[in-house]
Amino acid sequence: MPDTTPDPPPSAQASIAGRHIRALFLADNFTQVVRVAEAMLETVVSGAQVALWWTLRPGSPQASRLHCAPRGLRPWADPQQACAAMLAKTMLRGAPDDAGKAVWALPVQGHGGGQAVLQLQANAADFPRMESDAALVQSVELVARRVATLIEMRLLKRSVRRHERSERVQKALFHIADLSSSDISLDAFYAAVHAEIGQLLYARNFIVALLTDDGKAFDYPYSVDERDDRETMFQRRPLARGLTEYVLRTGKPLLLDANVRGQLIAAGEIQPIGSPSEAWMGVPLAVNGRNEGVLVVQSYTKGIGYGSLELELLAFVAQHIAAALQRKKVAASLKAAYADLQAQIEELHRTQGELIENEKMASLGRLVAGVAHEINTPLGIGVTAASHLDEIFVKIERSTQAQESPATTKSLASARRCIQLILNNLGKAAQLVRSFKQVAVDQTNEVRRRIGMRAFLDDVLISLHPRLKTTPHRVEIECDPLIELVTLPGALYQIVSNIVLNAVLHAFDDADAGLVRIRVSITDGMLDLSIADNGKGMPEDVRKRVFEPFFTTRRGSGGTGLGLHLVYNLVTQLLGGSILCASVPGQGTTFTIRLPLAAGATGPGEPDNKPTLSKPTASAQD
Repeated sequence: MPDTTPDPPPSAQASIAGRHIRALFLADNFTQVVRVAEAMLETVVSGAQVALWWTLRPGSPQASRLHCAPRGLRPWADPQQACAAMLAKTMLRGAPDDAGKAVWALPVQGHGGGQAVLQLQANAADFPRMESDAALVQSVELVARRVATLIEMRLLKRSVRRHERSERVQKALFHIADLSSSDISLDAFYAAVHAEIGQLLYARNFIVALLTDDGKAFDYPYSVDERDDRETMFQRRPLARGLTEYVLRTGKPLLLDANVRGQLIAAGEIQPIGSPSEAWMGVPLAVNGRNEGVLVVQSYTKGIGYGSLELELLAFVAQHIAAALQRKKVAASLKAAYADLQAQIEELHRTQGELIENEKMASLGRLVAGVAHEINTPLGIGVTAASHLDEIFVKIERSTQAQESPATTKSLASARRCIQLILNNLGKAAQLVRSFKQVAVDQTNEVRRRIGMRAFLDDVLISLHPRLKTTPHRVEIECDPLIELVTLPGALYQIVSNIVLNAVLHAFDDADAGLVRIRVSITDGMLDLSIADNGKGMPEDVRKRVFEPFFTTRRGSGGTGLGLHLVYNLVTQLLGGSILCASVPGQGTTFTIRLPLAAGATGPGEPDNKPTLSKPTASAQD
């Protein structure tokens, strides 16, 4: 039936039209525009309906969006049809349907490139009157212009958002590039990159998976995930057929949702691993042209997904991570090489110092031994002559005993005392010469034997007991009874006894009751012998010279300065070991000796847990 509703008077129509126009220009979204358009149509015909298709990507049906009035117009079901209507130059009018409804399609060319189509539906019988109503046609044109303006506003907003996003992206990428060249740990680098990319896209789940050196498993140096636990899911895992392995296998970035995941599973390309996500992105980490791992971002939340822009951004970030990995690897390799070079240089300097020190000590030893040898001959002649002279005086004393005068007796007795004084001092000089000759460490006549260190040290202390019992000091031994050493027992006895006696004589003040502790252990195939006291220690200038021949701090008390020099030569030359002295004033002194377990032996000796000890001939009074 035709519409019999009377038209409102002209003044009322003008008022309604003005109100609609104001509402139209206040409308700031497409839904409001559609409602105003329907209200405008209602002033002419009843039951008119409006729909609006619009897009900011001309010619792209997939990008078209629909806005309808609440009364529910049935718009075109196919976006392709709407897209074709948008491209029309003039208004299109469709044929009436079975219900007598017809459609106007008014294409709108938005400013800046956007497009829309305004779809008007009414009774076919009303269209002639609608087309002839100039006010209605003008109103529809106003609606079209408002739609074009809204499209322009949306394009402008999109441009602003893109510009702001571009600025954020550039800032983040510059920061990531700066981080990749900074001197921070990889853990800190991953965390900082995660924070940066989290400002650009949804990245609550961010995972770095790296191939192991053998290429058979994944390590996860960094992983943050809302569902899967790091301790169970993100530990070293052999390669399987998960999504991460798929990206590694194909060498291409991958963007998928739950549907694509299902298709890959159905095709046998992947197997489910971990919690299923709603959206997933993975990008290979290529280092020197070889895929070393995968960078993964995923979402478990419906409605939060990713597009090609996010995948492109993640790929760019992956390039920086790969570059950082390469730089960090090169830096670590250079650092290790530098450290190794430094260690070799330090070892070279140490060895050079030891060689120089050994040569100095050996030269001094040869000098002392040579001088001692030269002195020994006239000294021996002097001893022989003095002994012979003593015998002559004995005979004279006997032959003149009956008729000698008191003066003669006194003179002979004085001569005898002088001769004894000469003999005693010549004897001391001979003893010193023997000590000097030992500096050359000529003890090749002694046989190397296998000794039990605990039993050996016990015997050393027993032999030193007469000297130790007159002091308040204690000597303790810490040694496993099973430790054995193939060595020269006599030389080792001289080493231990000289150091112990040196500590007893020099380390403590007279009123102190000190402790000397002997420790024995085996480290890296070497025997470590430590002799430490808790005495007064020594200053650095004394410690540096402690092994020099003739250096002593107690020369006025009879010290010769040869005891520790002899120890040094015995350890380094005869037994093939090393000896160090560490001392701090007020904190005691420690001698550390390292010896080969078979020091200089040509073969294993016979077991000898109770060796015969040769007594030291050099003074320990340094």
